[in-house]
Amino acid sequence: MKRHEEEHEEGEGGSERWLLTYSDMITLLLALFIILYSMSNIEAKKFAKIAESFGPAFNNGSIEVSGAETGTGDGTGTETGTVVDPLDEIYNTLTEYVDQNNLQDQISLTNTDSFVQIRLTGLLMFVPDSPQMLEDSKPVIKEISGALIKVYDMVDHITISGNTADVGEHDAQTDSFSWYLSVNRADTVRRYLVEYGLHEDKISLEGYGHYNPIASNHTEEGRSKNRRAEITVYKYPLEKSTSKTSENN
Repeated sequence: MKRHEEEHEEGEGGSERWLLTYSDMITLLLALFIILYSMSNIEAKKFAKIAESFGPAFNNGSIEVSGAETGTGDGTGTETGTVVDPLDEIYNTLTEYVDQNNLQDQISLTNTDSFVQIRLTGLLMFVPDSPQMLEDSKPVIKEISGALIKVYDMVDHITISGNTADVGEHDAQTDSFSWYLSVNRADTVRRYLVEYGLHEDKISLEGYGHYNPIASNHTEEGRSKNRRAEITVYKYPLEKSTSKTSENN
């Protein structure tokens, strides 16, 4: 009789032990899910960074990252996780700067599928008949340099072209000076871009002399527009991106 009671008591105690085991299992599963969720967020952030660095090799300089966590940072991603086209990034940044500082008469921007061009007129840039940059131009060049630095790894090359006004005198000496001046104006812009942190391994210079006017040279206003510098930023062409991807494979 006593033996039967002991077995009965042990049976009742044992019937409750599975609840402890079940509770422990649920706790462990919950901990596992929390760990996996944390790891998935971390991996998404890492993947977003990797995708951004490989942007030029895919989709002509633009790549979409799926599953990346929305957040803020120093990259060029948007809140949806899509990497912004480098030309759009430059154009949007500088358009906002121009509007905030009322520089529409001195700076014009052109954005296309393959390049963005930043045109800086002589009213803003240079002393007449000189490659010397005006002091008011230096903050503008610094802003441009900062915009280019953000997407530098995603652009193919940058061309800086210098231009002069046509003052009406055409002989060997004045034409030679015009060519010399246009190239040196381009080089002045290059020098300040580099001074403000831009690498120069993708930069090339062009000088057009007075042979590429955008306005009449019969007025001072027109000549000031022709006395200009243009910064043209090209992104990787599709065929070059495909070639680079094939080489990597």
